[in-house]
Amino acid sequence: MWSCPSYSETLGQKNRSTVKEFLNKKHISGTVSEYSAVNKLLQLGFLVFKNVAPQGMIDLIAISPDNETFRIDVKTISRRTKKTNYREEGDRIYRTPTSEQKKYDVVLMIVDRDEFKIHPIRSKLSKWLKL
Repeated sequence: MWSCPSYSETLGQKNRSTVKEFLNKKHISGTVSEYSAVNKLLQLGFLVFKNVAPQGMIDLIAISPDNETFRIDVKTISRRTKKTNYREEGDRIYRTPTSEQKKYDVVLMIVDRDEFKIHPIRSKLSKWLKL
């Protein structure tokens, strides 16, 4: 009779670092930001569909109450850890969609605790967050 191996049995030495990597602070922070974004969009009446792949250029597909569809890449806000000639320590690091994301009209939803910013600002999704 076939039996399913336990989780610990399936983790070889090679895979242990992958599991450890997944549980680092950045991954946890990113996951929390993604679910915050999902929650915000649901509160605004959107239908939200989450990407099942752990990495990709699109995290969410959201359909507004006006039937507009948005492709969203959720990002956690990043702040500078050192002062530079032009920026202060603690200043926000600005992100823009990649060239591949621009091809598919992907917008960035930057999550800073309970605040949400959209880039590019001219995206129709921005108007929804100002309500």
